[in-house]
Amino acid sequence: MSNATTRRPALNIPLIVLWVAAIAVAGLGFWLLVGGNAAQADFYNEQGDDYLEYLNLQTQSTVGGMLLTAGVIGVFIALATHARNRAAAVVSAAAVAAATQPPAFADSSLDDIEEPEVVEVASPAYVETAEAAAPEAPEPVDVATDEKPVAPNAADDEPTRP
Repeated sequence: MSNATTRRPALNIPLIVLWVAAIAVAGLGFWLLVGGNAAQADFYNEQGDDYLEYLNLQTQSTVGGMLLTAGVIGVFIALATHARNRAAAVVSAAAVAAATQPPAFADSSLDDIEEPEVVEVASPAYVETAEAAAPEAPEPVDVATDEKPVAPNAADDEPTRP
């Protein structure tokens, strides 16, 4: 009997809302940006002189561009969330599959193990090689040091320098 429980996949409502909102915001931003830019082009071609209308059209284009950017970022976030959820589902499925399989060593016929066969290996063929003479060790050299001999101190049994 398997310990794994099967669960019906449920809809991820927040992720669906994220997708819908991201696409709606991107669509609204695109519509405002294109409409504002077209109205600005008409305003310039007609040589309009209403400063309030000019600022209103610039604001519409700016807000449209910002909403379009926010919608595209929302789509990227939704895609990343889907990728993260998919990776977690794959890892979880692999863990469940590994946990439900019986271990490979659970064989009841372990008492019937045969001893391995002894195989004799042929000795390697004799090859003549020229052996190099080992270099002679150099003579030890007496190195003079600046250290003076240490005389023992009778008072505290520690050596002192003369």
